[in-house]
Amino acid sequence: MVSTRWQNRGLRAMSLAGVFALGAIAAVGLRGNAGQNVSAPPPVQPPAQVLSLQNAFQQVADRLRPSVVFIRSRQTASAPQLRRGADQDDGDNNPFGFMFPGFPGGPGGGQFRMMPPTFPRHAYASGSGVIVRGDGYILTNAHVIDGADKVTVRLQDGREFVGQVKSSSLDDLALVKINATGLPAAELGDSDQVHIGQFAIAFGAPFGLSDTMTVGVVSALNREQAIGSGSEARLYPRLIQTDASINPGNSGGPLVDIFGRVIGINVAIESPSGGNVGIGFAIPSNTAKYVMEQLMTKGSVTRGYLGLAPKTLSYDEKQRYGVNEGALVVSVQDGTPAAKAGFQVEDVIIRYDGKPVTDDASLREMVARTRPGETVPVVVKRGNAERTINVTVGTFPAEQVAQNETPAKSDTRARLGVSVADANNAEVRQQLGLKGNGRPGALVVEVVPGSPASDAGIQPGDVIERLDGKAITNASDLSAAVRNLKSDTSVSAIIRRGQQTVLAQINLD
Repeated sequence: MVSTRWQNRGLRAMSLAGVFALGAIAAVGLRGNAGQNVSAPPPVQPPAQVLSLQNAFQQVADRLRPSVVFIRSRQTASAPQLRRGADQDDGDNNPFGFMFPGFPGGPGGGQFRMMPPTFPRHAYASGSGVIVRGDGYILTNAHVIDGADKVTVRLQDGREFVGQVKSSSLDDLALVKINATGLPAAELGDSDQVHIGQFAIAFGAPFGLSDTMTVGVVSALNREQAIGSGSEARLYPRLIQTDASINPGNSGGPLVDIFGRVIGINVAIESPSGGNVGIGFAIPSNTAKYVMEQLMTKGSVTRGYLGLAPKTLSYDEKQRYGVNEGALVVSVQDGTPAAKAGFQVEDVIIRYDGKPVTDDASLREMVARTRPGETVPVVVKRGNAERTINVTVGTFPAEQVAQNETPAKSDTRARLGVSVADANNAEVRQQLGLKGNGRPGALVVEVVPGSPASDAGIQPGDVIERLDGKAITNASDLSAAVRNLKSDTSVSAIIRRGQQTVLAQINLD
C-alpha cells in the first residue's frame, strides 16, 4: 500500500512536470510567431441585420448606463420589530436586500426574523434610479426610500451623494435630489406610444449587481395590479408588462425602448419563486413625468376626484349599452362632485374633457391629472342617448384632509405617520365610505407605510379614541397629545374599528 501511494505521487509529479513542459513549448511557439501578421477570420459571419441590431443595443447601453444610479436607504429601528428577512439587508455583508412590493408567494412574502435586542439598529434597502435632470434630480420608486432617514446615491463613475427625498406614496414614485451638476440625464419618452411587441430594455442593480442591462419585449399594456396588503397596499392602474429580466434591486430603474428613451420605471415582478419568471411591471413614463413635475414644483402631488367608481366594460356590457368602449359607473357617493353634477349608476362615460375613455383605468388617470376646482365636460351614454355633464373636479380625500390641517395637526403625520380628521366629519366619512355619524375621536384617513402607526397595525378608517391614557375627541386632541410624547417610547392607543375596540401599541422613533 505504501509503495503504491508513492508510485501514484510520482506519476502525479511527472504529469505536472509534463504540463509545465507543454506550457514552455507553447510559449516558444508563440514567440516564434510573434513577428508574423496573422489575422484569423471570425468563426461565424452574422448577417448584416443581426450586426445592426447588436450595434443598436450597444448604443442604448452606452447612452443609458451613465444615467442609471444605485440607491441605498437606511432606516433606524429604535425598538424590536418583525422585519422581512428578504426585504432588507444588515449592512455591507448583504448589499442587495431590497425587494419589490410583495406578490403572493413572491418577493417580500413569508420570511420574517426578529431583530436582535440591541438598539438603535439600522436596516438597509437598496434599489435603482434614473437621472432625469442634469442638476441632480433622480427618479425612483417610493418603496425604495419609504421610512428612510438616510438615502445614498452612487453614480456609475463611483461618486456617492446623500440625497434629499420628495415622494408620492400613492403613485409609488419618488424624486431624489443630490448636490451635483452636469449629470447625464435620460430622456423620458411618451408611454402612450408604446406598443406590445416592441423591444423593452431594463437597467438597474438586480441583487445589487450594478450596471446591469437586460432585454425583452413589451408583453402587455394597461395591467391593473393591487400589490401588497394592509397599509402597504398600492393599486397600480396602468402598468407596462415586460419579459425583460427584472429582479429585486431593479426597482426604480428605467425600462427603455430601442431608441434609448425611458418608457417606464421598473416597479414589481410576478413570481412564485422570488426570481424572474418573465413577468415584470413598470410604471408608465407619462405617469412618472406628471408626478415628477409636481414634486419638483410643489413638493407634493395633487389629484382630481369625482367620487364615483368606474368599471371596464365586458363584451356583453358593450352590447347591452351600445358602445364600443368606455367606463361603466357602478356606484356614486353622496355629497361628492359626481353626485352633485348628476352622474348616475349605469351611466357609461365615453369622453372626458374631449378625450375618449377606453376603460376605467384611462378615466381614473384623466381625473387624477385634472386640477381640483376645474370644471370639465363629461359625455355619458344614458339609455339610448348621449348627454354632457359638466362636473367641477374635487380634491382626492386624503390630500383634502392634509390641506385642511393646521401646522399643529401635521405633528400626527410626522410623529405617528397618520393623517387624521374629526371622526364626525360627514364629508370625510362619505369619502372613505363609512356609514353613520361617527363617535368622538380622530378618524385615520391615511397611514404612511413603514411609520410607527403602520407598524402598530393602524388602518385607514380606524378611529383613535385614547392615546397614552388621554381621551381623544377630535383631530386637534390627537395633535396635542402627540406633541407631548417623548421619542423612543412606546404608547398605547385605543382604536375603534367597525364594531370592535382594539388596543394598539405604538413604538415612537
